Amino acid sequence: MRISNLRARFCLLAIALPLTLFFGQLDAAGTDLSSAAKRAGERRVSLTRSVEPSFRVEPVVERLKGRRGETLPFSFELTSTGKSMSLDVRPVNLRQEESGIILHDDTADAMEGVHFTSPTEFQLAPGETFRIEGSVTVPLTKTNYISFGLLVKDSGRLSETPKGQPDDGSTHAAIRFVTQYVLRVDIETGAQDAGNMDDLYFENATLIQKKGLPFVQAYLVNPTSYALESQVRASIQSDHGDSLEPLSLGMQSRNELPGNAKYLVRIMPKSRLRLEGPVSELLESGGVALNIKLSNGRRTMVNQSFPVEIDSSDFRAMHARVKRVGNGVTIHPTQVELGRVAGTHRVTTLQVTNSGERDCKVELVPRDHAGNPTKSVMLSSKKFTVRSGRTQTVRAMLRGRSEDSYEWGVIDIRCDQSTTSLDMALVHEVRPEVQLVAGEMQWANLPSGNAFVMNVDNQGDGYAPLWGEMKMAATSGHPVELADGFGRWLAPGKSRELQFFVPKGTKPGTYQISTKITSLDGFVVAERTLVLDRSQEMLTP
Repeated sequence: MRISNLRARFCLLAIALPLTLFFGQLDAAGTDLSSAAKRAGERRVSLTRSVEPSFRVEPVVERLKGRRGETLPFSFELTSTGKSMSLDVRPVNLRQEESGIILHDDTADAMEGVHFTSPTEFQLAPGETFRIEGSVTVPLTKTNYISFGLLVKDSGRLSETPKGQPDDGSTHAAIRFVTQYVLRVDIETGAQDAGNMDDLYFENATLIQKKGLPFVQAYLVNPTSYALESQVRASIQSDHGDSLEPLSLGMQSRNELPGNAKYLVRIMPKSRLRLEGPVSELLESGGVALNIKLSNGRRTMVNQSFPVEIDSSDFRAMHARVKRVGNGVTIHPTQVELGRVAGTHRVTTLQVTNSGERDCKVELVPRDHAGNPTKSVMLSSKKFTVRSGRTQTVRAMLRGRSEDSYEWGVIDIRCDQSTTSLDMALVHEVRPEVQLVAGEMQWANLPSGNAFVMNVDNQGDGYAPLWGEMKMAATSGHPVELADGFGRWLAPGKSRELQFFVPKGTKPGTYQISTKITSLDGFVVAERTLVLDRSQEMLTP
């Protein structure tokens, strides 16, 4: 079933004010928007905001190293941002969200062994600095990681000179927030025998897709009363015994950290973490075993396996990066551009990888758009054998000059009895102008699921990449991000239907749908925003 010309209410985009970890000042000022509004007796208030914490702290997290029973000093420096205030500090227990973010927990008792050598209640004058100092005795518990918090809070005293009503008759509103920081002290004990680590377990593990790419997702549970630090790795093994390279899993809260630091897993007591990691290889459809291992250094503490059924079509972005040629043989990249102009290269590298059990004879043949062999491209190898478990590298080079400013075609690849092709563009002088035309948005009940679909025609003379992004937001909750295109080229004179599949279990209701289709150099093919009432009938195939 397809529904064309979606009847929707077009709306102005509204900017939602984000929540902030720190509290500050928000001022609202309003004026009548028009003389018509005044005549109607209306009053309208426009809100503007200015948020700034009343004090700052350095550092926010102090990292210490110490053995069990050892007493360690800690300190934090507070600086007023320009206000007089009364503050207090106290130790607090910590709790952890599934993303890995750590917050304070007022429902549990704070860790014992924390002592302050500085006052726990103090005044801070404008521009003044104060140092919180104390010590902590490392518990005798067998754990390799300990963490506790300090809650520093401004009492939020009201201004002594509140603002009165302005003389111009406009309406003002003011909200005063309280600034508070949750400081953290992390202690690495160096203990190799973390006696409670083997009590951790994985509640579930599976493969998910994010914007068309495969990710391993696992949920780690800590039923103990101790914080623990570990590393988690996943491997995928097929029914035929083939295994992909192991990959590391990490917490969402550490995604932006450099290098291996993002894969350090720190789990608080009585917590449940969502761990994820990207799969870099093309997956075949079928049943696999997803093996998850948790380790302390080189020692494996938890080892669990979960059966997973893979549908390779779920990971469409991966197919835009890697192509399969025959059983277990893949080639990367899937699109080859050679040229002499800015942004292009005269030489590029192809990689043919054989993950299968048998050797494969490969032949490469460059052809122009009419299907004729072309001499404009030279390959370092045209016929070769890729042995099982090996990768063959082939260089593609632009050769000679051409009377054409632009050529397009394919590189055919034969591997035994299987054949596929890579899109090939040769930019001698200039790329043709992008001429993409988008059709209307439709709603479709497809065999693989419900989706918003949009047809795009390439009316130009050259390949044009397509990127499609869609945000689907209900009246409450976070927006769902959908994608298609993934940079795959669309050949001249061809059409492609972009399909934005909505998550299974999406409920009927009102949704704001924002869509943006772009191409080369940010060329906007289509950009639309609408509000749509999605009925149960639309969600039923």
